[in-house]
Amino acid sequence: MSLLDSFLWLRLVQDAAPLLPQPGYLPVLRQAGWALVLAALLGAGALLFNTRRLRDAGGLLAWTMALWACIPGTWGLSYWLGLAFQTPSLMAMALSLHYLWQRLAQRKWPHTVQASSLISSTQRSPWLYRYAVLGVVLGCLLLLDTFAYLPVSLYAWGFSPLAYALCLLLALAPWVLGARWSQTAPSPALLFVLAVFGLTRWPTGNVWDAVLDPWLFVGLHIYLVARYRAHRRE
Repeated sequence: MSLLDSFLWLRLVQDAAPLLPQPGYLPVLRQAGWALVLAALLGAGALLFNTRRLRDAGGLLAWTMALWACIPGTWGLSYWLGLAFQTPSLMAMALSLHYLWQRLAQRKWPHTVQASSLISSTQRSPWLYRYAVLGVVLGCLLLLDTFAYLPVSLYAWGFSPLAYALCLLLALAPWVLGARWSQTAPSPALLFVLAVFGLTRWPTGNVWDAVLDPWLFVGLHIYLVARYRAHRRE
């Protein structure tokens, strides 16, 4: 197949009618998504304080903002966040839910869940770094696509089943290439996100919106910079 035939076939796939989610569930998804993301972000930020009183105040603020995001209509925080950032990606929701569960498990069962060992093993995982780099590259390409700097529409390709299959292959890469399942890599979360997306097409019917969003894109940059600085100190 020639390069021209490949572009024509890609154009044909992009013009196919995409599968879209049920619109009635989107407001509930937006409220739940922003509640999880705000609780995780503000809860993680509260741990940066030195005193217990400030950490408790930060945790209370995190849960207050999360509850505020659950309020429907214009009185809810998720309504105004949705005007600027739409709905958080399923990946951001899954990572936030995982973080909140780890924090809850650490508080209730401190002898079985050690956050320090979890963080250290996660930082040593090469696949976490690789997925972060892939996320940054994908975000940059989508940003270029927004300004029409690419020869084809990468975002439109996200409605294609081929993009969904590519994400599945990337999620299975640690197991296929390493011949074993990697618990520290985000592959389980990515597989869960892709399974939910395949069944519901949340949040927009486009697979790129399910695995990446602007907040997660910025967070990946922060993670890569922090990892680079930690590597330089070592």
